[in-house]
Amino acid sequence: MDKKIMVVTHSILNQLALAEDKRLTEGPIPVIKDLTDLNVQLVQIPNIDNYYSLKLEREITEEDRNTEEFKEYTRQFILPLVNDVMDHVKKGAKFLGVLSYRGDNTQSVEPQNSPIMVEVFRLFDRKCMITPYYEIKENLSAEDIDLLITDVMDALDF
Repeated sequence: MDKKIMVVTHSILNQLALAEDKRLTEGPIPVIKDLTDLNVQLVQIPNIDNYYSLKLEREITEEDRNTEEFKEYTRQFILPLVNDVMDHVKKGAKFLGVLSYRGDNTQSVEPQNSPIMVEVFRLFDRKCMITPYYEIKENLSAEDIDLLITDVMDALDF
């Protein structure tokens, strides 16, 4: 059986980490169950903003996100994740890409790249890895959420 790996942002697995008006569900976004049913291995980008806030002992600000210290802190979390994925790819796994949720601006690409996602793509790029990107849009209806896996499967050629 071919091993397939997808990197997912923390809010896809933990919607409770978001403000209530940004959540699609009370638990993981249902696409997670569908992906695991398809034997896709999930690698989670941690909630780096939250960890950094705990380190600072206060809420993180946009100014904090733009400091070299935050960028280095982010690298310390992301590099082992990228190395782990690359190790599996070297052993024959297929890297499917990165899946994010637009409602989480701490780990988004649209409408603006977050510093965390910039680092994710930069590190994969340094490893010469093409990184497909998929995004779950904000404010989906229950029906759209149910159809989400179909869109992801089509994009991944399942």
